[in-house]
Amino acid sequence: MAELDENTEKQILSIVEKYQKEENKNLNYQIMDDEITFFSPISNGNKIKVEDLQIIARILEGSFEGIELVNQEYRFRFKYGL
Repeated sequence: MAELDENTEKQILSIVEKYQKEENKNLNYQIMDDEITFFSPISNGNKIKVEDLQIIARILEGSFEGIELVNQEYRFRFKYGL
């Protein structure tokens, strides 16, 4: 499975961690081809603001594609050009 480099993970985590309630902050994602999906359980926090999603898209050198609510978790989907 593909992974983001450590620096990119840290940049994105610094944005999403303020939305997470748990003390142990983490970044859960899956990369498929040129698409990356971040997962966040509803019980762990809040939906990320559009402004922060746009910042994440810039970090990924891509575009924000949408949010889905599946099985009690938010899924934030991006196309990326890293």
